[in-house]
Amino acid sequence: MNRRKFIAATAATAAVGAATRLSAQAGDKTQMYYEIIRFQITGNALKGRFEKYWKDAAIPALNRLGLSPIGVLRSKFGSHGLDYLVIIPHPSLQSFETAWDNVAQDPAYQDAGKGLIDPPMDKPLYYRMQTSLLKAFRNMPTIEIAEHLKGKKGRLYEMRIYESHDRKKAKLKVEMFNDGGEIAVFKETGLNPVLFGETLAGEKMPNLTYILGFENMTEHDKAWDAFRTSDGWAKLRVNPRYKDTVSSVTDIILTPAGCSQM
Repeated sequence: MNRRKFIAATAATAAVGAATRLSAQAGDKTQMYYEIIRFQITGNALKGRFEKYWKDAAIPALNRLGLSPIGVLRSKFGSHGLDYLVIIPHPSLQSFETAWDNVAQDPAYQDAGKGLIDPPMDKPLYYRMQTSLLKAFRNMPTIEIAEHLKGKKGRLYEMRIYESHDRKKAKLKVEMFNDGGEIAVFKETGLNPVLFGETLAGEKMPNLTYILGFENMTEHDKAWDAFRTSDGWAKLRVNPRYKDTVSSVTDIILTPAGCSQM
């Protein structure tokens, strides 16, 4: 074997080994990347048109690329009333980079989106879009939706964004959820985690974002009461390793649009 082939073979072996280790750490599940897009609609009258675009054109096209579930969530409390959050899971950074170019070239997307795609400048559908890119936590590598929430009318979601004052503290808060066991406590107390992600690019960094799902506000309040009084949280909150890991919290209550797959 010549030197060039030896180096190539060694690199390939190392890559396979690294991939195997990462797969084992994630329980044989790939850690997803989450594209979260915030749209601010230009007016209430355009909400129906915006949701029709996602229902008829964008979501089917993204699903044809193997991307699902797609979340289309409306702001209820804690954010601007014309905000929509769209959540797209990606299996890789390449998917994040190429998905929208592939969607734009999809003939079925172009047909379904006639009259909805590329509105004229004097009739915009939204003011701007802001995108954040997150990487799923090791201990919750994919989107999970509790069975009792699937298709439930009136269900709601809570998005919480935890900002930290530096990168080290932000990493420790991620560790607290993963190795410290806070995700497990969430599940034990009925908080119904949907996703956890560390923000790789976006606003107000460093931060992490997680989303919880509830049947209604009664379940929401009951679960948070159970968490706050749980033994697991009582131990975690006094652990000095995780002191001062969160400097600011944003809390938003969301409801799914009719087209949402979450």
